[in-house]
Amino acid sequence: MSTPRLVPLSPTTWAWTHDSTAWGYSNCGLVASDGEALLMDTQFTLQATRELLDAIAVAVPDARVTTVVNSHQNGDHTWGNELIADAEIITSEASAAHLCQEMTPDMLAALSRGEPTTAVTAYAVEHFGVFDFGGITVTPPTRTFTGSLDLTVGRTAVRLLDLGPGHSAGDVALHVPEDGVVFTGDALFDGGHMIVWSGSLTSCITACDTLLGTGATTFVPGHGRITDRAGVTVFRDRLSRIMDTATAHARRGTELAEAARLVVKEYAGDLAHPERLFTAVAAAYREAGAENVPSTTFELVEGMAQLAAG
Repeated sequence: MSTPRLVPLSPTTWAWTHDSTAWGYSNCGLVASDGEALLMDTQFTLQATRELLDAIAVAVPDARVTTVVNSHQNGDHTWGNELIADAEIITSEASAAHLCQEMTPDMLAALSRGEPTTAVTAYAVEHFGVFDFGGITVTPPTRTFTGSLDLTVGRTAVRLLDLGPGHSAGDVALHVPEDGVVFTGDALFDGGHMIVWSGSLTSCITACDTLLGTGATTFVPGHGRITDRAGVTVFRDRLSRIMDTATAHARRGTELAEAARLVVKEYAGDLAHPERLFTAVAAAYREAGAENVPSTTFELVEGMAQLAAG
């Protein structure tokens, strides 16, 4: 379990963070000014989102959340949307288009409560069985954009950045220029290895350069601890080394599962979920032109689960 808290970053920004690197415990961002509030992402379950909204009500009792920005369509960032039903929900065009490919709450509940008879079901039970997905109605975005989108929250200017495919098929970051803060969604992880659902590790690396290009000094990742420019640089450079190593394996014709084991051995370090490196290796293999590379969510989860099982 995780103990979340709302951390003030400036007079107008807060981060909802968790003390856990386990699957499903995502960070959120809050911008509040002059009675208005914008929320970056919601939580995996209705109860977790209610806790977030209760904390917001205490921190900024005079502000009303009128805008929700979804960094991407994974359930741990969107399944609480329905609790702010009267808000405008914004994401990128690419992110919104990917919604139809996401697993539903009922599907994930069934998978994580099934008999752990395969590597995939055992992995799902271990990592998602603790969550209650009951009562969730998936609530899609009501507005999309491409490139960038400038908004104001009260008198505070914010900019949404369409990062393109990376962690997901379409990632969005939120920049608060006057505070030097960026809420990155899952374009950035801290304390745990990244998951690459999109099949493009190159885009994940490019997204880090885009984040650094904002000039911001404080970065709130989708999961893990709040970090700084040095932290983003370390994250980017690690991805670059993984990309180079995995690409070399692909060009030598190393079988994907074996390459993933070798990459884990070299790059696991002390970060949580080294099995997620399977998705990075698969992305590098696809970009190198390898054939029959796993690409669907189920195939990637299966690869992670098998790698974790040894």
